[in-house]
Amino acid sequence: MDDQPSVPSAVQDSIGSRGMARRNLLRHSGAAVAGLALAAAGVQAQSQTVAAAAANPQALDTFYRLSRLLTGHENLDLTVGEHLYDAMLKLNPAFAGQVTELSQYAASHKLDTVEALEAALKGQPLHVPLMAIISAWYSGVVEPGTSATVYAYERALMYQMSRDGMVIPTYAHNGPNYWVAEPPPLDRLPVF
Repeated sequence: MDDQPSVPSAVQDSIGSRGMARRNLLRHSGAAVAGLALAAAGVQAQSQTVAAAAANPQALDTFYRLSRLLTGHENLDLTVGEHLYDAMLKLNPAFAGQVTELSQYAASHKLDTVEALEAALKGQPLHVPLMAIISAWYSGVVEPGTSATVYAYERALMYQMSRDGMVIPTYAHNGPNYWVAEPPPLDRLPVF
């Protein structure tokens, strides 16, 4: 005979389910902690990138001036520009030097329009970063593909020319970020 007291099966099920609940709690807690650690690392990496751009304001200023020449727009969004510059620098570590070279080439050859600069650089190595900068400002992305990071959607230059007559493509019926605008005032309250 067994000297251990018998435990009713309902109590065993309760103990087993509590044990499973604890294991699930521990498992989910561990996953949450790991997720938070990864998110914190991502935020830290992003802040380091922004800090790297902020650490060299002269390079960023050269990029803005060159971008104004290449896009023909004087009022470019500085935050978008900083993100585009950082992303392009991540893709191509030589990008900062190419921006400087493009800027110096335009100044030394007295090329004050993008058309003249593009024609002069056609077939040369600096033509690639020139076109990449233009593409980034107009499309809002720095690399092709469906998994590309979008740095400017509503502020992408390709939508600015027709903004007064066309809605930016979106599934939101009132346009992107419509919920941040003040709703129009009611002339009279609806009667139900």
